Amino acid sequence: MINLTDRRVSAPQFFSLLFLSVLSTVFMYISSPKIPIAQTETLLRPIVFVVISLVVGLPAYFIYKNNVKNAEKGLIVKETKFLKITTSLFGAVYFVGALKTILRFDLFASSELFPGAEMTLFIISIVIVCALLSLLGLGALSRAGVIFTFIVVCATGFVMLSLLEEISVLNFTPLFQDGLGQFFSDSLLFSLQASEIGVLITVLPEIKGNLKKGFVWWAALSGITFVAVLLFVVGTLGVFADTQLFPTYTAVTLAKFGLLQRMDALETAIWILCVVEKIALYFWVVTKNLKLLFPKVKSSILCLAQVIPVCGVLVFISGNLERFSFVSYTPVVAGMYIIPVIILPVSVLIYLKKVKKSEKSPQQL
Repeated sequence: MINLTDRRVSAPQFFSLLFLSVLSTVFMYISSPKIPIAQTETLLRPIVFVVISLVVGLPAYFIYKNNVKNAEKGLIVKETKFLKITTSLFGAVYFVGALKTILRFDLFASSELFPGAEMTLFIISIVIVCALLSLLGLGALSRAGVIFTFIVVCATGFVMLSLLEEISVLNFTPLFQDGLGQFFSDSLLFSLQASEIGVLITVLPEIKGNLKKGFVWWAALSGITFVAVLLFVVGTLGVFADTQLFPTYTAVTLAKFGLLQRMDALETAIWILCVVEKIALYFWVVTKNLKLLFPKVKSSILCLAQVIPVCGVLVFISGNLERFSFVSYTPVVAGMYIIPVIILPVSVLIYLKKVKKSEKSPQQL
């Protein structure tokens, strides 16, 4: 029997997984006319990302503290219609998140790796692999995340070192040419890419260790990594970055080291690791939420219930470039962040506070 509630997950292990997940976003960042990347202030956007992440992570932390106090008092919050609705929304949002990530990777593979090639079967095979990995549980994904993080950091650092000679100071523009207002607007849209933060209130019961310290380290290291990646994108490509669908990949294609004239194959393999971990995490989150709604249904069946519609949508969209607009559509990106990261955690926190006030004696499910 597969255990989806493996509690043997340390905070560093989980945040390594979360780091890979958010890193896949900047690796496959899609250039948009609304958010130009060829600006020096692009390097400052991750600072805003760190601040926003720390602020929006507070509700999850308070929920965790509330649950710890309730457990110490023997209080178990009743299962209500509100919690069932919340669980359903979480599942729905991260199902769309998994689909969005898969479609983004499909677009990347079909437009950059193998232009013009039919990638549907290849992407479907990755979906199946991610689904199977998600059934191994959060513990397996997180422990693999530690190993993958080491590999990703070393490989990415190696590629960046090989790009040093390609950087030109002429590619850096004066700061805040479009004003501070535009900078903060662009930084906000950049920060909305990290919807992974919302999984915190789902996984908190499964993690041991100092969660507050782990989250702060995750936000800081993610921000530093983003600055490093964007530094090389802006420094090597300049205004050319705004003409590329995937500017990070374009910058990587310039990397070479000795006899290795093309480093993009190495980095692409690394990116696939990040994407697989992210999709598997989202599948796990959805399966766990479905399990709470349908406790008698096997986890493998609930996971299969996700794979089938994902593959159906993939077949419909793959190969049609116009249909991929869903991936970077601003209302979708904003909704994927605001609902699970802000609205639902705050709603749950308010609900738990009301329960704490109204219940003076221990209650059972």
